[in-house]
Amino acid sequence: MYSTLARIEEQLADIELANLRRTYTATRPKFLERAIAIEAIPEFWATVIDEAPAEIDQRIQPRDVPALNCLIGIDVERFQVLDAEQGEPRSIKLTFYFRKNQWFHDEKIEKSFFWRMSKNGWSGLVSDPVRIRWKERDLTDGLLDMTVNLWEKEQNLEVNGQARASIEATDEYIGLVKRVQQTPQDAISIFGLFGFRGHQISAEESTEAMKRKQGMVDGPEEWEELDDETPPLPDPEIYPYGEEVAVAFSEDLYPGATQYFTAGKERDAKISDDEPASETDGAEETNGEREERFQHEQRPNKKIRRSA
Repeated sequence: MYSTLARIEEQLADIELANLRRTYTATRPKFLERAIAIEAIPEFWATVIDEAPAEIDQRIQPRDVPALNCLIGIDVERFQVLDAEQGEPRSIKLTFYFRKNQWFHDEKIEKSFFWRMSKNGWSGLVSDPVRIRWKERDLTDGLLDMTVNLWEKEQNLEVNGQARASIEATDEYIGLVKRVQQTPQDAISIFGLFGFRGHQISAEESTEAMKRKQGMVDGPEEWEELDDETPPLPDPEIYPYGEEVAVAFSEDLYPGATQYFTAGKERDAKISDDEPASETDGAEETNGEREERFQHEQRPNKKIRRSA
């Protein structure tokens, strides 16, 4: 009985994956065409981010707002899809394009998230940290650089055959663990997303786990041994909600960008109709003034407020 149910669930999951793969390959050219059309619309992505779903909106800090207002493009690529019939469609690459700004040198920042399965049956997204070349102010208050430094240290130690215990004894590891413990999770910049790592599951372990699971669908005894509950993230993880935010970008905000933009423009028009003219109407607001105003506004679930 259990083996039959497990087999049906596995087949349903396979159908969903096949549909996702075919949908992506069919719609990808149109999304690229949409990106060209968006280039002619001022503040398109700033407006979209302003209307972002809760998974993204609640992670945006007031200090992030001016930098996010410099967004000129977002792209989502399911980079492991080879064609309509082959490839892993759950792995995603997020690419953010910015105009020149005062916060970082990068005009293009991208991050890849790999879908993996552990030998214990858990599955989800994992990633390597990506460094941002900050200018005056590091919006993550040093957490991102510390994460990248630790990751680079790990690569060097692993190349030399060092054990995990050697990594945990490094200054980079000890320092980052301490900083993470001292930093409230709800105070971390959304740019901490680029430091998300998730569970450290290798491609080799994931491949073996998938083969093992594929062989289990016919045997309930082994199937019941799998534990697909989400285990705690390994220390030190600076952005524990990284998968949630990445999925929200790829499955909600990006495909629904036009709808979010329309909703934002309608909201702005309503606010403009409802609010009386003030002495400051028509004056351009500086980034500092805008951030200060955002910090004092008491509107729920919306940290971004663009200038008129």
